[in-house]
Amino acid sequence: MIPFTSLDFRKTLGHFAAGVTTVTMVAKDGSYHGITVSSFTSVSLNPPLVLICIDKTTAAHTILPEAGAFCVNFLHENQVYLSNRFAGRDPERSFNDIPTYTAVTGAPVFAESLGFVDCRVVNSYDGGDHTIFLGEVVQLGVADPVMVDGEELSPLIYYKSKYRFLKPA
Repeated sequence: MIPFTSLDFRKTLGHFAAGVTTVTMVAKDGSYHGITVSSFTSVSLNPPLVLICIDKTTAAHTILPEAGAFCVNFLHENQVYLSNRFAGRDPERSFNDIPTYTAVTGAPVFAESLGFVDCRVVNSYDGGDHTIFLGEVVQLGVADPVMVDGEELSPLIYYKSKYRFLKPA
């Protein structure tokens, strides 16, 4: 085996483009919390399962197991500010200026996201410095194309440590 550093690992995996999401949840005290997540994927169609990976040092890691549910909001190109806010790059982590509603679990759904999956936590697994949370999808939805000036908005993408946007072929 050829030795490599965690920086080498991070740089190499940065060459895999990932969609950007904000995972939201409700704490025991009823307050809303969110965290930007690119480690999200579908797992199974029957039953409908997805997974997210949450860093063990974050507040979300403590809140999520207590909440027992989460919502994955798919961000679009005009929602970089939300990704930054919930990634901790913005000291303001408030939901006050974000139009939201709730679905089955009570976790906030961003009204202007491209889509969402509302999930109940069904299991969790150790993943090194992260925990892998498996969620069963209990409600979902997509926006009719989100449009600005007659153009459909693209999903927000993260590639090589920068935000990127899809361009039509």
